Amino acid sequence: MDPREEFLAWAEPALHAAESALVNGDPSRRIEMWSHREPVSLFGAVGVSATGWTQLEPTFRRVASRLTDGQDVTLDVMAYDVVGDMAYTAAVVRFTGTIDGSAPRPFALRATSVFRREEGEWKVIHEHTDFVSPEDTMPSGGS
Repeated sequence: MDPREEFLAWAEPALHAAESALVNGDPSRRIEMWSHREPVSLFGAVGVSATGWTQLEPTFRRVASRLTDGQDVTLDVMAYDVVGDMAYTAAVVRFTGTIDGSAPRPFALRATSVFRREEGEWKVIHEHTDFVSPEDTMPSGGS
């Protein structure tokens, strides 16, 4: 298997598992797959941005606390590449879920993730997400 295929074989299920857990209120998989080394950064879909691990971890926990009942989670990787110890994915994440106790509804987000290989493991070092359409926007309260 070439490095690109090997990366994708790991990244798709790892990202899917992390997103599935997050939309059910569990940030642990996301916290595990992110680098805790600087520099790390997040440009989130609801105006949630953070730089540095000391900001990222509580941000992931806060976002997860707002999400429950995530179902039908799909992750479609549209593009990806590996260059040495750096890689990226560009994907669309779709799910049905509950935010802040609201009625369940569908969401679709574009997610671009940048990875760095650390001690033989891929770790996310940056992510940028945005909603595919205005109807998908998450209320900004509580973030």
